[in-house]
Amino acid sequence: MIRVVVAEDHHLVRQGIVKLLEGAGDISVVGEADNGAQAIDLVEVLQPDVMVLDLTMPHVDGLEALRQIALKRPRPQIVILSMHADPNIVRQTLRAGAVGYVVKQSVAEELLAAVRAARNGSLFLSSGVIAQDFFTERPQNLLDRLSPREREVVKRLVEGQSAREIAEALRTSVKTVEKQRRDAMRKLDVDNLASLVRVSLELGLVVGAPTRSRNGLSSTPEGLS
Repeated sequence: MIRVVVAEDHHLVRQGIVKLLEGAGDISVVGEADNGAQAIDLVEVLQPDVMVLDLTMPHVDGLEALRQIALKRPRPQIVILSMHADPNIVRQTLRAGAVGYVVKQSVAEELLAAVRAARNGSLFLSSGVIAQDFFTERPQNLLDRLSPREREVVKRLVEGQSAREIAEALRTSVKTVEKQRRDAMRKLDVDNLASLVRVSLELGLVVGAPTRSRNGLSSTPEGLS
């Protein structure tokens, strides 16, 4: 069960999000916050797996709350929920440590997919958000540090394949795949899967955000706004 805190200042919107998440079957909403300061406090008290965090909130806004939560240990994975898909805002949230960005106009299944992806440390962006728009500053020669097999392993990881699936596809062992993943992360100077995903998108190793987590979900026409 994925333990989630929902931080959203509009009561009716928050209740709709809670109902959506609770109805998923594999997600439990363990806390609710109506401002950024409360969201920060709930991280320490409840230690959720994932926090769904609205950007526009009183007292402490979502971006500042994100920055403070990112410093905590342990900390939840953060999925940003916002009315806006402004590239500058998306870029700031991803660099501050968010692993998901969902616009409120999205269909409800995108939020479910984002929460599930976040729990696994994978990046998820709403369908209207193009990943390459937000990653343009890391030097391309970083890719030269990776062997062809390490590139292939990273690419498959970012696309959502498990170590076992990669091992089967490449006809090698899971242990070897895990070693190649660790070596690639060391060479790219990242220490977690979410950062590996961001760097891979930044360098153009993969095109777009991981999409596997969107598959297999029952479609719903309801939006999040």
